[in-house]
Amino acid sequence: MKVLVLGGCKPLGEKVVSNLRQLGYPVVADADPRQPAALHGVEVLIDVREPPVIDTVDALEDWARACRQLNAAIAAAAVAHHIALSALGVQRLQGSSYYQAIALREQLIQAGRTPYTVLRAALLYESLAQLAHNGTAAAELAMPVAQVQPMAAEDLAMLVADAALARPLQGCMDVAGPQKMAMADWVQQYLRLRGDPLTVLSDADVPYRGALLDDDCLVPVGPARLGWTTLAAWVGKSRAA
Repeated sequence: MKVLVLGGCKPLGEKVVSNLRQLGYPVVADADPRQPAALHGVEVLIDVREPPVIDTVDALEDWARACRQLNAAIAAAAVAHHIALSALGVQRLQGSSYYQAIALREQLIQAGRTPYTVLRAALLYESLAQLAHNGTAAAELAMPVAQVQPMAAEDLAMLVADAALARPLQGCMDVAGPQKMAMADWVQQYLRLRGDPLTVLSDADVPYRGALLDDDCLVPVGPARLGWTTLAAWVGKSRAA
């Protein structure tokens, strides 16, 4: 089974590529799928790329065009399974251009001819940690109060690899971490585990990716595949690295 991973040169994609190669599968990272040779023999295409910045109508149309071109290319190449990374909250946060772009990719994949699996992933520990460090120049950091169930990128990469070895779901699957808590509380615990004295304030009026958050918009609403790495274990491992 030959696999092409789009976004394979980014941290998450690199983990997906490594996992599949360790299992003995031939994997190509970031070959241009617009070139027919790039898809020759590919049975599974995994797309873990982030959407570009969508700040105009033209930018959204360009993104839609790129998604359609990818769908057409993999259909023409008879790719057997299209796996794409989406995000929890994609249906509930359409006031955000980021989530609009992800929703559009989902819709186009579902309308295409290639069997597919869409993984709606929770926020990553790595992304929330970056938000925490963005506020370290101040004595306090305001964060949303909405509930989150974040997960380690390493766990997500394993679940993506699992999807590649399974039959196409022909639908969406929620994936999240093992612990649920308010975003502000998560960031505060993260900082305390790292010995950082920064105080985190809970503020419902603080947006995330350009949208105000309802309490449960970023957590699974039904059955979900869960990662296993706790916040404390992840911090301990990241500090040891």
